[in-house]
Amino acid sequence: MKVIFALGGSVLMPKEGASVEKIKEYTETFKKIKDMGHEMGIVVGGGYTARNYISVAREFANEAFCDEIGIMATRMNGMLLISALGNYTIKKIPENFKEAELIMNLNKIVVMGGTHPAHTTDAVAASFAEYIDADLLVIATNVDGVYDKNPRKYDDAKKLTKITTTELLDLTGSASISAGSSSVVDPLASKIIDRAKLKTLVVEGTPEEILNAILGNHSGTTIVSE
Repeated sequence: MKVIFALGGSVLMPKEGASVEKIKEYTETFKKIKDMGHEMGIVVGGGYTARNYISVAREFANEAFCDEIGIMATRMNGMLLISALGNYTIKKIPENFKEAELIMNLNKIVVMGGTHPAHTTDAVAASFAEYIDADLLVIATNVDGVYDKNPRKYDDAKKLTKITTTELLDLTGSASISAGSSSVVDPLASKIIDRAKLKTLVVEGTPEEILNAILGNHSGTTIVSE
């Protein structure tokens, strides 16, 4: 099947910095999924690297310019992943979906970052999934699924194992779109998922759960169209 991963920058590049061993674990997982015969793309987020630079730049520049800085951070993180994937991909970060589709048609793993200001990498991943008629979108993040409210703020937050795209829109409608903002699924990505009727999984961004998402035994949230 065709599957697109939105890989959170915070899971690949946490605040404490990159780990060679951890990146190896991710790349081995993605190689294994590719060897299973799937066509795949990975859209990498900016994570702490982006937020750190944006927090400084915001003192001098507007949100659109800060978005551009965030896009550069996502592509830098993507290049780090490319460096570890070797011949499974090509040493090029596509800047649009046409370039990305060409790489996929070469039977390579597509690795990309952001594309436009005000578009998170979740939104880019959802748009790319729609563009190529993907069978599945997997959002791999630092939370283990979609909750009815923020689990970091509320002890009684409940994880939702299965929701509709309409319910997703209700949950994410008030999330921020500021440069560097982070939510489990951002409002624009939610709208694209709903429009495209994309089957979407939100899982904890560990190598194990990423593989489980493909094997069908993940412990995250499944999002389906009505």
